Amino acid sequence: MFNPRLITALGEEMEKIGVSKDGIEIMEKKGRFLKIRIDDIPLKGAILLKQEALAAGMECALPWCTAALKCETTPAILFGTERQFEILISKMKLQPFKGKIIAEELEECMGNLKRERYDIKARDYRIQIPPFRIMGILNVTPDSFSDGGKFISVESAVEHARNMVKEGADIIDVGGESSRPFSSPVSEEEEMRRILPVIEELSDLKVPISVDTYKPKVAEEALKRGASIVNDIFGLRKEGMAEVVRDYDAAVVIMHMKGEPKNMQMKPSYEDTIGEIMRFFRERVEFALSKGIEEDKIILDPGIGFGKRVDDNLMLIRSLESFRCLGYPILMGTSRKSFIGKILDLSVNERLEGTIATNVISLFHGARIFRVHDVKENRRALKIAEAIKEVYV
Repeated sequence: MFNPRLITALGEEMEKIGVSKDGIEIMEKKGRFLKIRIDDIPLKGAILLKQEALAAGMECALPWCTAALKCETTPAILFGTERQFEILISKMKLQPFKGKIIAEELEECMGNLKRERYDIKARDYRIQIPPFRIMGILNVTPDSFSDGGKFISVESAVEHARNMVKEGADIIDVGGESSRPFSSPVSEEEEMRRILPVIEELSDLKVPISVDTYKPKVAEEALKRGASIVNDIFGLRKEGMAEVVRDYDAAVVIMHMKGEPKNMQMKPSYEDTIGEIMRFFRERVEFALSKGIEEDKIILDPGIGFGKRVDDNLMLIRSLESFRCLGYPILMGTSRKSFIGKILDLSVNERLEGTIATNVISLFHGARIFRVHDVKENRRALKIAEAIKEVYV
């Protein structure tokens, strides 16, 4: 019996059978198979890309219009081993029709896909990844979709925050305005009245405090009182927010949202869900950097449930690894959300298992920070998943 079987950890298996270190280094690159899409390639550049891909022993899928020479620009899907991509990149750097730019972007994407460690700087805090990090949700609101009204007093909010830290929360995210679908905004004054006393009381907590707001004035007042992170559902699109984040040396969560809370779930639609969100992130990151926000202060959140259909949310979780090409830590916020309720036909307070399932899958696809209501249960599940992942890798 020769005992054939599928293996997952190629390098480890080669080491077990006695392959040399040099051999492992060479052959591992031939064992990692990648599928990468590129958009908006000039027609002549796409034809050259196809030729060089085939010469490298890989494949390049192009739409029919390129063969008919009937499109000015085109997407392309490349698939091959890591070693074949390296050969392709070296060849494309010498080609015209934006070949060098294509090669450089591919090279950057591949480098970011290998990245496993991040060191997020949030004022006086350093958030190192790995391990994964848990962001505990603290809604100081009367109308949040899950726990509205439960922690409306300063005393109850502070007690809940301290309990979440005891259960393993690495960050506490304080919000004073509900962003549930069809909700209406509250004034700056009311939002600050709700959250600022809580943030002041949590100054001795010894974990970073995140303020969940899109209003620059609210963010600034929270940062003055000790917050270290701005969790911005509008992704720095409100005038002045980027400057506040920069001036206070804070970290920022840039989230994708189509529309705004009061209208985001009114028939949202996408032609290319992942592509549209990728373009949004690239534009927002470029904007943040242009305003002086440093790279190690940026976190990306694809915005589960914010202007997304059920299938969009599921596709985001399944395709989360695409966003790793950008090179920033990914935050996921699926906790108790309506797509889980629709799939399981369960009320908001019965969605723990669904939340854990989405978070575990997201961990394997690249998420590193998890925004949750149920800290203890999610931490336990993710700790097991991370242990499995580390053995798998």
